[in-house]
Amino acid sequence: MRPASRFSAWIAAGLAALLLTAPNFPRLLGQSLGDTFGSVFPAIPFAALLLLILALRWGELRDILLNEGGWKSEATTRVVGVGTIVALALSEPFTGQNVATAGIAVVLTVYAASLAVNPLTRRFLLPYTAIYAVGVGAPTVLQWAFGEPLAYLSSAISSRLVDVLGLPVAWQGTEFQFVSRTGDVISGVVAPGCSSIISVTTFLGLLALMHLDMKKDLRSTATLALAGIAVLTLLNAVRIMVLMWIGYVDGSAAFWGVHNWIGYAIFLGFYLAVLPIYSRMGKGPRPYPPMPNMPYIP
Repeated sequence: MRPASRFSAWIAAGLAALLLTAPNFPRLLGQSLGDTFGSVFPAIPFAALLLLILALRWGELRDILLNEGGWKSEATTRVVGVGTIVALALSEPFTGQNVATAGIAVVLTVYAASLAVNPLTRRFLLPYTAIYAVGVGAPTVLQWAFGEPLAYLSSAISSRLVDVLGLPVAWQGTEFQFVSRTGDVISGVVAPGCSSIISVTTFLGLLALMHLDMKKDLRSTATLALAGIAVLTLLNAVRIMVLMWIGYVDGSAAFWGVHNWIGYAIFLGFYLAVLPIYSRMGKGPRPYPPMPNMPYIP
């Protein structure tokens, strides 16, 4: 079977298995995308970057697929893949209750399908699967643990920025209220979901994928991670400030009209800007020099 056919068979098997393991995921995803900056958001940039990585590394993946044997080869790995899909299907009443667990089930199902259809891809796909699963599920846990403090930090920074603009906004902790030029009274709360925790965890997950694929040195990755956390925290405060400025100028309808999508624009722009910056940073570890009188094979 040709590599493209094997790849297509894997994708088809994964999509078919999702009907059993995560049938509620499209509905949960749609609901979360309607939120301010839902915890499922990491699924979107992760999926886009993963497709890009697979496209860039198609040559390596193609070589693996060329070496795949018949359906009786790697029987143990295939059984593990099928067994994982069965286990996920049986767990669906529990995993299908929220978007984070359903998203993890989606990731594991697609990987399990690769084990069942193309078992030799297990090592190639495992690191991406692990990072993707953690990246989709971690924001929910981290938001619960750190969302409140970060919400207060975002509010504090936003209030300073708003003061610079001269907007008449009254703050009380994370709560705010102001009267727009149109006479609308706009009030709200910077909740944990509006903190920068989700954008930060998304960024760290994407950075981990890029580190894995580009094989950069750990110092460059750690440096960019720390800088990115600081920049994203500031960008989140800028997002809140921009929302308030729009609401002050054009009223409540404009404020809530851009409320759900402005974060996507700002943070996606940041993620896209990071890629060329990271690509120019330090390289991965250099190979050992050749031994005397020995041919050097890079």
